[in-house]
Amino acid sequence: MTFLFVDYDQGVGGEFFCANLSQSLQCVKLKCNEYNNRTKVIDIFNQEFLKPEPEIIIKKSKSELYDIVPTHRHTDLAKEKLENVKSIRIANPLDIKMWHFIKHQQINKVLLSKEPTGSYFLGMLKILAKSSGNKNWIKHVNSNMDVLTLTLISQSIDPTEENKNIYIQKLINRPPLPDPMVSYDLIIPYEDLIYKSKTIAEQIEQTFNIKITSNWLDTFKINYEAYLATT
Repeated sequence: MTFLFVDYDQGVGGEFFCANLSQSLQCVKLKCNEYNNRTKVIDIFNQEFLKPEPEIIIKKSKSELYDIVPTHRHTDLAKEKLENVKSIRIANPLDIKMWHFIKHQQINKVLLSKEPTGSYFLGMLKILAKSSGNKNWIKHVNSNMDVLTLTLISQSIDPTEENKNIYIQKLINRPPLPDPMVSYDLIIPYEDLIYKSKTIAEQIEQTFNIKITSNWLDTFKINYEAYLATT
């Protein structure tokens, strides 16, 4: 039938969104793993569209249902390379508190967590290797290191607490990138994802005929308000 690309920036909760949307009867159910309060999905392209520089093997959606694919800003590439591509963009928030929450999620769920051993860990090393100018850095890593430590080592930076804090502070202070100039079928403002779950479910049904029958969208509001309670 159709690929449904879900385009979002890191920290938004996009894989959680994809995993739960795929539970709808109109979608192919994604395989997923959960660890460190984080959801990792296994899509038809094996997360290739989440990488900074995807290496795409052309495929066709063979199912009569939607094949959901998470992506970081590669919807235009998907439309160029593939047939029958529909798309959702989860837009970055204008609200500064929500932006800080996204950075909080990115830091704690991604950078300061460890990748599971096996394909996830090796996949992270491959991504970092592409942008590293040091060919020998992989000799100094192990699977017990968090993602931030691996990132710094790949950049020939000593992963001291001071250097980690400098990296995190730069990330916090970095303004959000403008959303991609792509003709998406549906754009979901992040503010609506938090506070208008019923509206989002209605828009998804109207646009794609995908019916959300459980209250999983409410999780975004629950997590955000829990964060606000601690800040």
